[in-house]
Amino acid sequence: MMNSAALSCKDCTSWQGLLFTVSLLTCWLHPTTSHLTIKAVPPIAVEGENVLLFVHNLPKNVKAFSWYSGAAPFKCCEIASHVIATNFTAVGLAHSGRETVLNNGSLLIKSVTRKDSGYYTLRTLDSTSRPEIIRAEFFVHRPLLGYKKHLTPSQLTIQLVPLRVEENINIFLSVFNLPKKLQVFAWHKGVLPLEHLKIASHSFLTNSTTLGYAYYDRVKVRNDGSLLLFNVKKKDAGLYTLRTVSVDLISEWAIIDLQVNSK
Repeated sequence: MMNSAALSCKDCTSWQGLLFTVSLLTCWLHPTTSHLTIKAVPPIAVEGENVLLFVHNLPKNVKAFSWYSGAAPFKCCEIASHVIATNFTAVGLAHSGRETVLNNGSLLIKSVTRKDSGYYTLRTLDSTSRPEIIRAEFFVHRPLLGYKKHLTPSQLTIQLVPLRVEENINIFLSVFNLPKKLQVFAWHKGVLPLEHLKIASHSFLTNSTTLGYAYYDRVKVRNDGSLLLFNVKKKDAGLYTLRTVSVDLISEWAIIDLQVNSK
């Protein structure tokens, strides 16, 4: 992808002179409405990390959406398009094999490089085929001198058991490749580590587990990071994030998108 100040993307016709005011430290961009927003997590990443372009408040009447690299929805820059009702994704010309589209509109980019820095565009279509366009950006830099490089976040993975989830069953979020020498890990609903979104956390220093208020009687946490969620409801659908912090303060995270089907 091109520099974040350029409108076009790689392999597209270069548009000279049409520039955007860019702040590398800004991950929020105001959309055409005050509701739909995107947050880059993290907004400034190190090469090899994962970046999630997290969509907040996707309107319920949105039927389909597409992601593009660059600041405009050019067909040659299309990463992927997604139909929500069927949960079907079609990859575009700009798909590198590292991008995953989630049903809530978010885009996960794995193992980012410096070339990935810049703008990304989300185009949504509602039930009347009215389009809306919103943009986000993030910046990728090389590891700094003395920086202890994170393990590749994709090594920490979550697998859903069973793969198809229906209401009123128990599910298991099985964790693989949990890092060694951890201080703590925590589960949150969504991607932001906010206290009211916390499901559970576990401290290895005290060998104690703290459960979030909303999930107090519905979850069980294992020492390997896995999470058992009882009696799943429709409202439980969405993103779940596992974060780990090691004794030398290296952090990793993994995300899973839970879809709950009616019986």
